[in-house]
Amino acid sequence: MKRAFLLAALLAGACGAPTASPSSTSAQRTAAAIEAPAAMGTNGAAVPALHWTSCHQDFLCAAAAVPVSYRDPQGPSLNLAVIKLPATDPGHRIGSLFVNFGGPGTDGVSELTRFGARYPDELRARFDLVSFDPRGIGGSSPISCPGAENTVLGSPLRPEQHDTFYATSARAGQACAASSGKLLDHLSSANVARDMDLLRQATGDPKLNFLGYSYGTYLGGTYANIFPANVRAMTLDGTLDLVANATGKPGDENKPVDVRADTARAQMDELGVFFDECAKAACAFSGGDQRKKFDDIVAKLTRGRVAGTNLAGFLKTLESAFYQFGRWKRLGETLNTLAAATSPGPAAPVLDPYLPTHSTGYLAVQCVDSQNPQEPAVYDRLAVTEQTRVPYFALGAVFNMAQCIGWPGHDDDRYLGPWNRQRQNPILVVNNRHDPATPLHNAQSTVDELGDGRLLVVESFGHTSLNVHSACASAAMARYFVDLAAPPSGTTCAPDARPFG
Repeated sequence: MKRAFLLAALLAGACGAPTASPSSTSAQRTAAAIEAPAAMGTNGAAVPALHWTSCHQDFLCAAAAVPVSYRDPQGPSLNLAVIKLPATDPGHRIGSLFVNFGGPGTDGVSELTRFGARYPDELRARFDLVSFDPRGIGGSSPISCPGAENTVLGSPLRPEQHDTFYATSARAGQACAASSGKLLDHLSSANVARDMDLLRQATGDPKLNFLGYSYGTYLGGTYANIFPANVRAMTLDGTLDLVANATGKPGDENKPVDVRADTARAQMDELGVFFDECAKAACAFSGGDQRKKFDDIVAKLTRGRVAGTNLAGFLKTLESAFYQFGRWKRLGETLNTLAAATSPGPAAPVLDPYLPTHSTGYLAVQCVDSQNPQEPAVYDRLAVTEQTRVPYFALGAVFNMAQCIGWPGHDDDRYLGPWNRQRQNPILVVNNRHDPATPLHNAQSTVDELGDGRLLVVESFGHTSLNVHSACASAAMARYFVDLAAPPSGTTCAPDARPFG
């Protein structure tokens, strides 16, 4: 569940020919549609009036009042911070394009100011680009959790530190509950989707155009099923598996969300393609048997620090490098240095793996959106079986959601499916073939879950297509938003650059 990092402009170009891949037909989608009561919408909440004022040079900003609880639409409200980059060709403007940059916990206002001007000229001309800080985040009535950051101590693998790890993992939730109270019960993505529908109406758009990256794909999928009749065009880029993120498929319900999504296997895949690309480019780590050298590095680090690096820091460096292949050259040099470093010698294994911790904004959304195990024993058992199944990366996936154990917020209005409501137009799903955070198998599952998804695969590495400079993918997205012409499922796009280039 990582934020998308927008590192490159979207460019114009052409798409590759479709490859053989099954697509969901309209008849199949209708037959598979789940009959279930519609989820609560905005429940008669008043549409906020947006009073735009100039901000950040070329942008316009506004505040929007929305209900804290959509069960009580005339009750207490909170203010959303909203931002817009107006279309450059207002005479041919189609409408607004809402953008979510991932997270959860990422504020949309600052992200759009940083990256809005980099979108393709055609999209910039035809759409106002609109984003907002989700409720509880940034400038939108942010939650308060004083002293909650960096509080996790100990290792769940060390018997003498086991209880400390779980006790300190709960501190973030305790701090948030003490200072933010009942607001924690209203921060699900479903309520953010309801906010977005009010904002859609406030901007005068009859239907929503939406572009979501990483976590933003879950927000998009949620909106598309709470408000299926209100969707014009939606692109999900770097896609979460909607079912895995919410509840898990049958048999997986009592596993943490990243184990359900199998992100560890995706990282292992990325490591393999790194070795392959390193060998092709004769990178600094290419000599000899790379896999054996890598195993030797990990073995040395499990016995202590090597060249100033410990095991947790090493695995964190890998995760960061996997997000963007522009970092692979430096990674090769780092691996080469560690391979040549002296071993600390025989010692007891270091039981301090890389255990991700999260911002309170992330936790406040993810811990209510997703059902996660609430018993430490479940995590302890999975740590053994998953580490055997996927070495190196499994423990990060297992313990990624340990901070959700005992989380004090619970949103009764969150959305857990169904995911294949009838919609007018297909949803475009874009994914890199080798994405370490939102793996391709997640995107393929989401296409099936949506029923009307069209999958476009970028033949590259890293998290979301925005990290790989694909003019082809950019052109396909622009064409889809402007003309509602989604590429056929199975379309592939080449990146504009390769690792070590």
